[in-house]
Formats: sequence, structure tokens, C-alpha cells
Amino acid sequence: MARVLDVTPLPGYPEEIGRWLWALAEVRRGTVRLVGDLGQDVLDWQGADGADNAIGSLLYHIGRVEMSWLYLDILQQPDLPPPVLADFPLDAGGAREGLTRVSGVPLADHLGRLERVRARLFDAFRGMTPADWRHLREPADADYRVTPEWAIFHLVEHEAGHAHQIASIKRRAIRSLG
Repeated sequence: MARVLDVTPLPGYPEEIGRWLWALAEVRRGTVRLVGDLGQDVLDWQGADGADNAIGSLLYHIGRVEMSWLYLDILQQPDLPPPVLADFPLDAGGAREGLTRVSGVPLADHLGRLERVRARLFDAFRGMTPADWRHLREPADADYRVTPEWAIFHLVEHEAGHAHQIASIKRRAIRSLG
């Protein structure tokens, strides 16, 4: 029997929003599958010269960026709320900085953080109407206006790109570490 490949909107959301959230969930499933068997040595590997991003750093970054788009851009809060900041102790300042170097953090901690991040995001979209989905926001200190629809598209694209990067790092790390 042939597999069925289709998009099934997540329940509890208007259909269009549910479709995009399904896409976000699907890319996360792929990321989790990709890293699910990694040991700490591969998770922390930073390239032969130590200058590359570690997979753990990328997992941390994926979650941090997701929370930045949610709270600063979509919900237009001045900063991330304390429970979210507690999940990102290596970032003391605003949420628009670049990649944070992360090592020594167990895979289970990274996956737990990503799960909490996603639960917060999905919860924030419950009750959102299609009109609000397309309503432009003007984030503070940003030179753009953005809709929640575009932000979710970007988060799908962002995580998919980093998943490709993680796959490459994983292959190189396994070869290097033997």
C-alpha cells in the first residue's frame, strides 16, 4: 500500500493556521529524528578546528529564535517573559543576538526545551482568528512589519535550514570522532 502524503491541519485552530502549524510540527519531528540518537561528543563537536557551530548550539538557537519571533514580533512584548528566559540561561540580554555557543548540555535537556518552546507557541495561537493571522505587527526596534502568518512561514524555513546544517555536522562529527 502506498503512503499517503498530505497536510492535516492541527485540530483546535482555524484550518489555514492549523495547516501552517502542522508544517512547523512536521519540521520539528524531522529535527528530533535527526538528533535522537546523538551522544554528547557528537552534540558538542565544533568541527576539526573548534570553530564550527555545535549541534547543541543550533538546537538552542532554534528554540531561542522561535521564542523571539513569538514574543517580540507576534505578541509584541518588550522582552521574553521570565519562564522563557529561564529556558535560555546562556542569553542574558535581548533576544535578537546571534548564535550562542552551547556545550555540555544533554540531548534530553535540548529536546525538553524545544518541546516547551513549541507548546508555548502553539498555545499562543489558540483562539487566533484568520484576520489576526494576517494582521501586520510593528515590532519595537525593528525595521519591518510582520504578520503571524509570515513569522510561522519563516520559522518553518529557519528550522528546516538548520536541520540540513545539523545533518551535515552530524555526518562530519561521526567521521571525525570515529
